[in-house]
Amino acid sequence: MPVFNDLSLDKQYLINEFDGDQVLLVEPIMKTESCVLILIHEDVETFQWKKLSDDIFDIIEELSEEKSEEFEALFEEDEDDFEEFED
Repeated sequence: MPVFNDLSLDKQYLINEFDGDQVLLVEPIMKTESCVLILIHEDVETFQWKKLSDDIFDIIEELSEEKSEEFEALFEEDEDDFEEFED
């Protein structure tokens, strides 16, 4: 079974942490000797520490650079729209 230590820093992954769980977009941003700090991209981005040895039910895929940029662009457009309403 895959573990959080299998995820590379500064990459984005689609995972199921638990069997039957929703698909999450996660990004490991820092590792220590025992843990990894994960950025979870949901409605609100959250940070969560996980043990390197914690199981992941399924690593569905590692997003390519192109798909990561495409994902980021979706939210840049939303931010631009929001800024228009602020003016």
